[in-house]
Amino acid sequence: MLSHFTLYADTFLELEKTFKKAMSSIDFKPTLAFAFVSVSLPITEMMRLFDTYNIDLYGVTSSGEILFTKEEDILLDGGGVVVLTDMNRNFYKLSMIDNEEVGSKKFGKKIGKHILQAFPESSVLLGASGLHLDGKEMVEGILDICGNNLTMFGGLAGDDAQFEQTFVFTQNKINNNGAVVLLFDKKHVALNGFAYSGWVGLGAELTVTRSKGNVVYEIDHEPALTVYKNYLNVNEEDLPSIGIEYPLMIRKENETDGPLRAVLTVDRETKTLTFAGSVPQGSIISFSTSPGFEIMESTRQKIIDYYEKAPLADLLILFSCVARHLALGPLITSEIKLAAIKWKKPIIGFFSYGEIGNNMNNQCDFYNQTFTLASINIL
Repeated sequence: MLSHFTLYADTFLELEKTFKKAMSSIDFKPTLAFAFVSVSLPITEMMRLFDTYNIDLYGVTSSGEILFTKEEDILLDGGGVVVLTDMNRNFYKLSMIDNEEVGSKKFGKKIGKHILQAFPESSVLLGASGLHLDGKEMVEGILDICGNNLTMFGGLAGDDAQFEQTFVFTQNKINNNGAVVLLFDKKHVALNGFAYSGWVGLGAELTVTRSKGNVVYEIDHEPALTVYKNYLNVNEEDLPSIGIEYPLMIRKENETDGPLRAVLTVDRETKTLTFAGSVPQGSIISFSTSPGFEIMESTRQKIIDYYEKAPLADLLILFSCVARHLALGPLITSEIKLAAIKWKKPIIGFFSYGEIGNNMNNQCDFYNQTFTLASINIL
């Protein structure tokens, strides 16, 4: 069983005060903490706080913070949420891995090699930073090394929808272009979960006529930025923020809901768009949107179905796309609350720029616009 204590605050001073009070009153000695915080908080001061108490820290910056417990439903914008746990240090390994600008797929392979060195069998909780990172290629690189049976969940860091700089951090390292990697020994810790989107295609199908990795230059032989402006009827200044609400849906044969790709950055000089994951040249795409109330109902059913398969959990971690929050507004509490009620355990998480997780067929992939829920259970 995993002991835990949750806390949240709008400012670092509040968080520090609550943290120090907890350290003098809780009945267990914390070893590992999870923190999801706004870039507006002094992250290095937070790191020092955890380092002082010899607590390992898995930290990711966010575009909104999530903490649901039996007592409270907390959605913050510009604050921080933390859960302290007493996980046995022999059960996990925490590392920071630098991207070193080697390319997203090579970066993934570097992470994959690190994963293989940890335990005979590992599962992975990963947070990644860098607005030019291709999440899809990173995941593919990891799977190339570790195999398709790897269990892995995580998300791309946010920065309060500013799209300027994102971070991952531990108690003693911070990185704006890397990954915080938490590995669990599968002999002692069960990591499970699922990813679900519910977004639907919108409008005519188009062709990506020029792209490289996650950078799209032309759609139907027109500059990608121009196409986005015309289809969404927006100004250049509205991108990339409004673009995450209307991601590209890549058509796949025999699939009605293909992979989604959200805009992360815009180059107004070249009129190119950088997405959170790869958009292959030649892809047939359409814009997509949330179907509103229906998306909550379908997500609720997925939560119920998953709970029936995996009812045991000590802690739940949620990586939810920032676009879900923008599309659903306060109603997003409905899908999160159901999970808290079902498992009767805390849910901590954040609104992200991309999600990583195993689908219902237990295949790991990279997503946008998904509700990605991971459960941790001590065996």
